[in-house]
Amino acid sequence: MNAIFGLFRLVIYFFRTVRAWLNAVRSESWPTAEAIVTGDPAGFRSLAGSTVEVPYTYRFQGELYTGLHEEPSFDGVGSVFMRRFVNGRRFLVRVNPEKPEVSLMRDRDQTDDIQERLEQIDH
Repeated sequence: MNAIFGLFRLVIYFFRTVRAWLNAVRSESWPTAEAIVTGDPAGFRSLAGSTVEVPYTYRFQGELYTGLHEEPSFDGVGSVFMRRFVNGRRFLVRVNPEKPEVSLMRDRDQTDDIQERLEQIDH
Protein backbone atom coordinates (compact mmCIF):
# COMPACT_ATOMS: atom_id res chain seq x y z
CA MET A 1 0.00 0.00 0.00
CA ASN A 2 2.85 2.41 0.83
CA ALA A 3 4.41 1.77 -2.58
CA ILE A 4 1.15 2.68 -4.35
CA PHE A 5 0.79 5.81 -2.25
CA GLY A 6 4.38 6.81 -3.01
CA LEU A 7 3.86 6.22 -6.72
CA PHE A 8 0.66 8.29 -6.64
CA ARG A 9 2.51 11.20 -5.01
CA LEU A 10 5.33 10.92 -7.53
CA VAL A 11 2.90 11.01 -10.48
CA ILE A 12 1.11 14.07 -9.07
CA TYR A 13 4.45 15.80 -8.47
CA PHE A 14 5.46 15.01 -12.06
CA PHE A 15 2.27 16.52 -13.49
CA ARG A 16 2.62 19.64 -11.32
CA THR A 17 6.21 20.05 -12.48
CA VAL A 18 5.26 19.63 -16.15
CA ARG A 19 2.44 22.17 -15.76
CA ALA A 20 4.84 24.66 -14.14
CA TRP A 21 7.34 24.12 -16.96
CA LEU A 22 4.66 24.68 -19.63
CA ASN A 23 3.54 27.89 -17.89
CA ALA A 24 7.16 29.08 -17.76
CA VAL A 25 7.60 28.46 -21.49
CA ARG A 26 4.30 30.18 -22.30
CA SER A 27 5.25 33.26 -20.27
CA GLU A 28 8.74 33.66 -21.76
CA SER A 29 7.75 36.77 -23.75
CA TRP A 30 5.67 38.40 -21.00
CA PRO A 31 7.10 41.56 -19.44
CA THR A 32 8.57 41.40 -15.95
CA ALA A 33 7.54 43.33 -12.85
CA GLU A 34 8.95 43.62 -9.36
CA ALA A 35 7.00 41.67 -6.76
CA ILE A 36 7.22 41.70 -2.98
CA VAL A 37 6.33 38.79 -0.71
CA THR A 38 3.51 40.02 1.53
CA GLY A 39 3.39 37.22 4.08
CA ASP A 40 5.36 34.25 5.29
CA PRO A 41 5.19 31.28 2.93
CA ALA A 42 2.76 28.60 3.99
CA GLY A 43 3.35 24.91 3.53
CA PHE A 44 0.55 22.41 3.01
CA ARG A 45 0.57 18.64 2.90
CA SER A 46 -2.04 16.56 1.13
CA LEU A 47 -2.34 13.11 -0.37
CA ALA A 48 -0.79 14.54 -3.55
CA GLY A 49 2.29 15.83 -1.73
CA SER A 50 3.51 19.10 -0.30
CA THR A 51 2.90 22.58 -1.68
CA VAL A 52 4.38 25.91 -0.64
CA GLU A 53 2.27 29.03 -1.18
CA VAL A 54 3.87 32.47 -1.40
CA PRO A 55 1.58 35.55 -1.39
CA TYR A 56 2.86 38.66 -3.17
CA THR A 57 1.94 42.00 -4.70
CA TYR A 58 3.22 43.66 -7.87
CA ARG A 59 2.59 46.78 -9.91
CA PHE A 60 1.97 46.70 -13.63
CA GLN A 61 1.28 49.86 -15.62
CA GLY A 62 0.68 51.73 -12.36
CA GLU A 63 -1.94 49.30 -11.01
CA LEU A 64 -1.43 47.17 -7.89
CA TYR A 65 -2.15 43.44 -8.16
CA THR A 66 -1.88 40.48 -5.83
CA GLY A 67 -0.65 37.01 -6.63
CA LEU A 68 -0.13 33.63 -5.05
CA HIS A 69 2.68 31.38 -6.19
CA GLU A 70 2.17 27.67 -5.56
CA GLU A 71 5.34 25.61 -5.60
CA PRO A 72 5.28 21.81 -5.54
CA SER A 73 7.68 20.72 -2.82
CA PHE A 74 9.07 17.23 -2.97
CA ASP A 75 11.27 17.91 0.05
CA GLY A 76 8.40 18.94 2.31
CA VAL A 77 6.94 22.12 3.68
CA GLY A 78 10.18 23.11 5.42
CA SER A 79 11.87 23.42 2.07
CA VAL A 80 14.64 25.70 0.87
CA PHE A 81 11.98 27.47 -1.20
CA MET A 82 10.17 28.58 1.98
CA ARG A 83 13.38 29.98 3.43
CA ARG A 84 14.21 31.74 0.16
CA PHE A 85 10.92 33.65 -0.25
CA VAL A 86 10.33 35.20 3.15
CA ASN A 87 8.04 38.13 3.92
CA GLY A 88 9.40 41.34 2.36
CA ARG A 89 11.66 39.66 -0.22
CA ARG A 90 11.71 41.24 -3.65
CA PHE A 91 11.65 39.08 -6.77
CA LEU A 92 10.50 39.13 -10.40
CA VAL A 93 7.24 37.93 -11.87
CA ARG A 94 6.15 37.66 -15.48
CA VAL A 95 2.88 39.50 -16.19
CA ASN A 96 0.40 38.58 -18.92
CA PRO A 97 0.08 41.89 -20.80
CA GLU A 98 -3.46 41.04 -21.94
CA LYS A 99 -4.56 39.98 -18.45
CA PRO A 100 -2.30 41.82 -15.97
CA GLU A 101 -4.02 40.14 -13.03
CA VAL A 102 -2.29 36.96 -14.22
CA SER A 103 1.34 36.69 -13.16
CA LEU A 104 3.87 33.91 -12.88
CA MET A 105 7.04 33.52 -10.85
CA ARG A 106 9.70 31.72 -12.86
CA ASP A 107 12.72 30.33 -11.07
CA ARG A 108 14.86 31.15 -14.11
CA ASP A 109 14.16 34.88 -13.58
CA GLN A 110 15.41 34.82 -9.99
CA THR A 111 19.06 35.49 -9.30
CA ASP A 112 21.16 35.88 -6.21
CA ASP A 113 21.64 39.53 -7.12
CA ILE A 114 17.98 40.39 -7.75
CA GLN A 115 18.67 44.09 -7.27
CA GLU A 116 20.63 44.18 -10.53
CA ARG A 117 17.72 42.65 -12.48
CA LEU A 118 15.21 44.99 -10.86
CA GLU A 119 17.28 48.02 -11.83
CA GLN A 120 17.13 46.85 -15.46
CA ILE A 121 13.32 47.09 -15.31
CA ASP A 122 13.49 50.72 -14.17
CA HIS A 123 15.52 51.73 -17.24
